[in-house]
Amino acid sequence: MTQNHGNPPPPKIKLCGQTRLEDIRFSFESGADYCGVVVNVPSSPRSMTVEQAEPLFREFGRKLFALTTNAEENTYSEIAKKLKPAFFQLTGDETPEKVKSVISSFGIRVFKSIHLPVGGEPVAATRPEAFLKIMALFIEVGCEGFVLDVKSKGLYGGTGLRSDWTLAQEVIKGSKAKIFMAGGLSPENISQAMELGSYGLDLASGVEISPGVKSKDKIIALFSTLRKTT
Repeated sequence: MTQNHGNPPPPKIKLCGQTRLEDIRFSFESGADYCGVVVNVPSSPRSMTVEQAEPLFREFGRKLFALTTNAEENTYSEIAKKLKPAFFQLTGDETPEKVKSVISSFGIRVFKSIHLPVGGEPVAATRPEAFLKIMALFIEVGCEGFVLDVKSKGLYGGTGLRSDWTLAQEVIKGSKAKIFMAGGLSPENISQAMELGSYGLDLASGVEISPGVKSKDKIIALFSTLRKTT
């Protein structure tokens, strides 16, 4: 799944940071496999309250990720009961123990964000083994998969910054887990991102007009490029 031997299946496409029903509807009509909604994350400009998110999950919950960051237990409970997402995506500093607790308490599959260094930044001897070791601990407790993203200026995703793709590719090759590649992806670089061999590609700011408001033109351009590449 994460190897480029023969003809691998095309990557799953996830359009994240959604805030509007019409944008989610257009995303799925255009070819997205999943969408993501940020819930109760005050630091995110795309965050929604549970009440605001309810209409989105009522219509599309089977294909929606609910993204949280270092949430309190009552937040997980409220999201699980009222929104019933297909997946939780834990984007903060959550431990394997927290992931295990969320899975056992609510029976909802979990993807964990793993934050790679920003591409081009000097990083002292960052090796894929360190990330693979952390990921193995999450896999042991039942984590469904991962999102390789970038953390910057207090934001745990949706930064528009691109990670170290060389490191990302080594992590993807070293793991059999489902891995979404995120961080600075756009219609302009999606062909190159596909070459990394990840299970999925995850876009937010790269298909937006402004935070939380998607661009139909950019979404059309994205799937046009993907069709030419696959």
